Amino acid sequence: MLASIVLTAIAALLWVLSLATLANLGGSDAAGNALGEAYAAIQIIALWVLLCAIVLIAAVKGRAPWPAAAAAVVIVPISGFVTMSAAALLARAHLSPYLGPMAIPAAIPPLVVLWCFLSLRGGSRIALGALPAAVLAVCLLIYPLSTMRKAVDDRQTARLEKYDADLARVPAGAAMWEWIPFLETRDDTKRAAVVDNIRRLEQRQVQAETMLERGDFPIGYLGFFDLDPTPEFCDKARGLLRRQLEPLSLKTGSVRPYRDIAVQVGDAVAGMSWLVGYGCSCDTESRAWETMANGYTDTGFDVHRLVELRDPKELGRILRERPERFSMLNANSHLKGWLRFADDPNLQQQALAGARALAHRSADAVAILTNRYDEESRWRLMRYLAVLDLDTTLPLCANALGELHAQFAKVYRPAAAGEARPYSELLARLGDGEQLPDLIWLAGHGCDAKPELGEAIALLNAYGASPGSAEMLAELTRLSQAR
Repeated sequence: MLASIVLTAIAALLWVLSLATLANLGGSDAAGNALGEAYAAIQIIALWVLLCAIVLIAAVKGRAPWPAAAAAVVIVPISGFVTMSAAALLARAHLSPYLGPMAIPAAIPPLVVLWCFLSLRGGSRIALGALPAAVLAVCLLIYPLSTMRKAVDDRQTARLEKYDADLARVPAGAAMWEWIPFLETRDDTKRAAVVDNIRRLEQRQVQAETMLERGDFPIGYLGFFDLDPTPEFCDKARGLLRRQLEPLSLKTGSVRPYRDIAVQVGDAVAGMSWLVGYGCSCDTESRAWETMANGYTDTGFDVHRLVELRDPKELGRILRERPERFSMLNANSHLKGWLRFADDPNLQQQALAGARALAHRSADAVAILTNRYDEESRWRLMRYLAVLDLDTTLPLCANALGELHAQFAKVYRPAAAGEARPYSELLARLGDGEQLPDLIWLAGHGCDAKPELGEAIALLNAYGASPGSAEMLAELTRLSQAR
């Protein structure tokens, strides 16, 4: 009895934990869902191991008649496999039978524990025989629940087959409105293929404006189709935003939850983000959508984004920093906008020449280096630092050298004397190998880089001599001694 009580206490904790895990399966991204399913499986296995142990104790030491004891010993392990099947159904709880399978892991452990304590305390023969039957009945629920899910899967398969067949009949040069319905799919790969077909349409700009005027353009996809944000296009997009708002506004005294309009608001925010980012002000529209959304209860983050879109700094931000095409760049563009195209062999020379012509390039470089959330831009800036003709101001020197220090600190240093590694391996560990030329450029243009030069020299000395290392070491040493 004491052993059973201890095992039951542990099992109860696992039971509560497993129910909490199972109730929240499928609510994250793919990686999070996989991790949740793994945790659920581990918890179920551990719980059923304890249940089987308690059942064995009760069967051997209890007073249950042997048919009931034998049935319990057989049924409880089987119920563990049934619970795993229920967990598989719960991994997609947004589909029928939804959370119905929770009945299996919720009901079986209490029934098993009740049977064990009745057996140990000498309960009635009827109860000792009925409880294994009850556990079996709960296990049999998996059949209708699985049948319901199979019906849903079959319908989904039929829809997918029809989707594929309909999509295959759309000719490559079909108008935009013939492709738009196929964006409604959960398959990201197929959706991306549809977007690619739309982006290849020569008349997509004219067709998009036509759809904006008649009101059937998917406003959330404004930034996906490689469109030109001309003044006329902006006016038509703003007009659609105003028309879409009208049917969503609540009548006086009405109360509805925000989730009823969350998709529409999210699409409107995505469309306005693109418009504002390309210099098309949507202050009036964002304020109107904010007012409408605040009429609902429990508003979401998109409402805060509507406020942000009226910040003057947001106007033209995409055009300045992340334009879709190289031709959109101009003298007002941010340095990071020009550097986005520097890796393209066909545009590299033009991009770097345009970057060098920016009057604000040095201030932009400092802004990039101090933005810890834009690692890609920092990496690209450091790659081309020495060819951008920057002014080595104190902020630029301090932040660029700090970036180099952080990269040098991460590099492995051979410890043993016999562990000599080639210079080529050091460059590979540094990533693109531009850090040392960057350091030479900074030190040669007036930056106080003595600590970083010392770090670099120590790194080279930790690796073995190989082609190129002697020359690099000599240059770093010269600069260090010249300070």
